[in-house]
Amino acid sequence: MQQMMQQANVKVPTAPVVPMILDEAIAIRIVMGAKLPHERGLMYRSDLWHKIKVNNGGRFDKDTVLKAILRAIEPADLIPVKYQVCGEDAYFVARNCGPALEMLCKLNMIVRNDKGDGLVLVVTLGFSSIHELQVHIQPLLLTALTKRYDPNEKTLNLESFHTDPDIEKNVYCRLSQLRTSNHVLKLAKTAIATFERLNLQHNELFNISAIENSGLKSIKYLDLRHNNLLNMSALAPLKNLEIVRLWLDDNPLCENYSTAKQYVESAKKYCPYLQELDGVYIAENMPMIYRDYFPDDKTQDFAHKFISHFFSLYDQLDRTGLRGLYHKDAFYSMSFAIPHNIAQVTGLNQYTLNRNLKRKVKKDKKNASLYYGQEDILAAFGKLPRSYHDSSSFTYDIMYDNDKCIVFSVSGLFKKLSSGTNILSFSRTFVLVASLDNEYHILNDQYHIFAAPENITPDKIVVKYALHEIEPVCFSQSERSVLITRMRQITTMNKEWSKTYLTLAQWDMRKAISTFMKDFKSSSIPEIAFVS
Repeated sequence: MQQMMQQANVKVPTAPVVPMILDEAIAIRIVMGAKLPHERGLMYRSDLWHKIKVNNGGRFDKDTVLKAILRAIEPADLIPVKYQVCGEDAYFVARNCGPALEMLCKLNMIVRNDKGDGLVLVVTLGFSSIHELQVHIQPLLLTALTKRYDPNEKTLNLESFHTDPDIEKNVYCRLSQLRTSNHVLKLAKTAIATFERLNLQHNELFNISAIENSGLKSIKYLDLRHNNLLNMSALAPLKNLEIVRLWLDDNPLCENYSTAKQYVESAKKYCPYLQELDGVYIAENMPMIYRDYFPDDKTQDFAHKFISHFFSLYDQLDRTGLRGLYHKDAFYSMSFAIPHNIAQVTGLNQYTLNRNLKRKVKKDKKNASLYYGQEDILAAFGKLPRSYHDSSSFTYDIMYDNDKCIVFSVSGLFKKLSSGTNILSFSRTFVLVASLDNEYHILNDQYHIFAAPENITPDKIVVKYALHEIEPVCFSQSERSVLITRMRQITTMNKEWSKTYLTLAQWDMRKAISTFMKDFKSSSIPEIAFVS
């Protein structure tokens, strides 16, 4: 790929290029040892693009086709560029891929996808010169890397890198190809600031030698989940790094160990500084300490979605967006573990609606701080200061789950934003019950607030979005039904068209109505949209 970027340094021959077709017949002759100097010469020219046609490739999606080709040519590599479907066939161009073309010849120009379907390839060698067809990949990569870098967390997120919208439409840049991962990580090292956290999830990696090849010395947190690492020896490139946190879940190598002790000891051979593996603290002479507890992936996914949805609404200026989440018989209470005199001095006197059971107050006062029913709970929320809960600090503990009821707690840090700025710790325990439509409602909400650790100062928590621009996730069927009904009432469109506008707006009512108004003014909405 690096040569691809340095087009200006390629010497252009004076003789005109005569394109040649490389099909099954020519491939057989090459494999049989025929000299074919013109074809072979074109295959290895670095200044030429070759066009690869996939017969009937339009039947399959892009990822299915290109994954099949890249898997077939391993360990050679190839960078597909400008993928498109014309009629029944798919096409793309590539260069600097002589070894890959040799491998395709050995396969008689036929590769198979995951389902065993045969894909027949025809290559036009010397389709175009690099000067006639200019593809500037470097700026695309820089844009994607810059967007995926978080300077506050010193994190570079390369999860599913090939699907990045800034890259995908022009080049198929899979990090599973060593040449590609080498180039991307070297570019990251030179083009962006130092990063300590590297996320490589969902890249189908078989090896991670690009980390060593790129000279990345600062990485301490490495996420390799959901890849194809077969053995722990694949971690050899990490031996000279001070990796303290490592995630390996959902790699084939995880199946190689019958006990947790064997798994940990094997990982520490390659990462001797390791303190946490797959979210579990593994300090010597100590029992394994889990940061979070989830009985299974389903429960983990549910808890993460619920908490993301809840706090995206709770942290808004108007908390009435939480209406509908609470059960009609819900209870809510808040305890505040900071003494009253300290709260007065530090600007925390707004937290007065607390129900600390050890406080010596009259029984009726304690009950007055126990809120019952959705409207009373929302009214209590309206009296609390504006806040921002830092999701990166959250820890979870699932205490009970029987498909009808789930009880779990979430703990972490939050920043108080009204009447001064303070950092506080919190723990919130939810009791959720399932209704007939499989939607969960909050039956009990216990909110506990504490002082934050002394070393956590306001600058340590950065609000990562404009709070008035929060876009809460809508994942409940009944919530969506309510939005569809409101959309119908406002626009007089039928259910199907109202749902279409909301879906396109990702269930953001304001965006959906704005789009509707633009279309309505331009008379681009058909009459059928208003027919029930």
